[in-house]
Amino acid sequence: MGSVPIFRVADRAARVLAYLGMVMLCGAMLVVIVDIAARKSIGFSILGTIDLTQLGVMGCVFLSMPLAFLRGTHVGVEFVTDRLPAPLLRALKCAVGSLGAAFMLALAWYGLGQARIQLAQGDVSVTLGIPMILYWLPLLVGCFGSAAAGAIAALAALAPPEAG
Repeated sequence: MGSVPIFRVADRAARVLAYLGMVMLCGAMLVVIVDIAARKSIGFSILGTIDLTQLGVMGCVFLSMPLAFLRGTHVGVEFVTDRLPAPLLRALKCAVGSLGAAFMLALAWYGLGQARIQLAQGDVSVTLGIPMILYWLPLLVGCFGSAAAGAIAALAALAPPEAG
C-alpha cells in the first residue's frame, strides 16, 4: 500500500496535518501550564485560557484524524477479523473505509453549513473574541481530509498484497 503514489502523497499530507495538530495541542498545554503557574505564584491568570485551550484541542483532534484513517490505526476488534481469509478481509477493509469516508464526508458537509452560518453572523468566542470560523477550520479540514483518507484506504485495501 505504501508504494502507491497517491498513498505516499496522502500519507505525507496527513502527517503534516497531524504535526500541526500536535503543535496546537502543545500550545494549549503551554497556556494552561503558564496560567496555573502564574495564578499560584503571582496571582495572575491568563485571559482566554479556555478559548485557547478549546481551539488547541479542536485542532489536535480533527487534524490528526486523517492520518488515523489512512493508516487504519483506529481501535478495532482484530481477533474477529484476523481469522478471515485474505480476500474477505480486503473486502471488509474496503467496505469499512468506504463507510468511514461517507460518514466523514457527511459530517464535513453538515459542519460546512454550520460554519457558513457562524461566519455570516460574525460569531466570536466569548472571552477573546476569536472568530468562530477558526474553530471550524480544523474540524472541516479534518473531516474532509478523513473522508479522502478513508476513500484512499478503501481503494488501497482492494490492491493485491505487496510481495515481501
